[in-house]
Amino acid sequence: MRTAAVSWLAGLAWGLASSACTPPPQMCMAEAECGPQSSCVAGRCVVHGAIPLIASSRRVVYAPVDEATIHRGGHGPGPSARIVSLGRDDDALVLLRFQVPIPPEADVIEAYLILQRAVGIDADPAIIALHAARIVGPWDGRTVSWAVQPRLEDFGAPVTRVRPVSGPVVRLDVHDLVRRWRRGGRDEFGVAVVAEGRSPTGIAFAMAPTSGDPASPPFIGPALELYMK
Repeated sequence: MRTAAVSWLAGLAWGLASSACTPPPQMCMAEAECGPQSSCVAGRCVVHGAIPLIASSRRVVYAPVDEATIHRGGHGPGPSARIVSLGRDDDALVLLRFQVPIPPEADVIEAYLILQRAVGIDADPAIIALHAARIVGPWDGRTVSWAVQPRLEDFGAPVTRVRPVSGPVVRLDVHDLVRRWRRGGRDEFGVAVVAEGRSPTGIAFAMAPTSGDPASPPFIGPALELYMK
């Protein structure tokens, strides 16, 4: 009996360790990442001939109501920064807060944080992996800094691997986070963009919008993209 109990506990410990080590899912950035039988549609690999759920959904895009960038060894440039490089040695983070008035009856099919690559800036060939994290402490884009920053919490969001040759639009999956926002928790203060991997240049993103309407094509800058029914 004792031997059986020890074996059961060992199996349980192995199972927990295995689940803890399971890598998060990945978003696609190009057709080549999906294989010959699928296409990359809004960051998802979709089998040829299949109709993605977003095809019959209503698309709504929101600009952030507050944003800032902070980095190790200095004060964040705040919302006036036009270009931010992620994946360098300074551990830069992008902090964003949105006001999302989702109707109670609406069903959020997909939710993405959209980032736009900065044009005309060279990047090191290294791959930079990006994912979203919860901001669980208060912050203000006018005063936040590396030394005084809000607490972050990883919620296992899918990873997007960005290559220098990737397209101009980068999507991060924030569906689970938006579901939490709808519950109105008191520790929901936005979303942070976290980079994994390091390169001398990082990958540059445009942070200042060029259009007042995030749903219009000239818009460049971070935005929240929702597909709802």
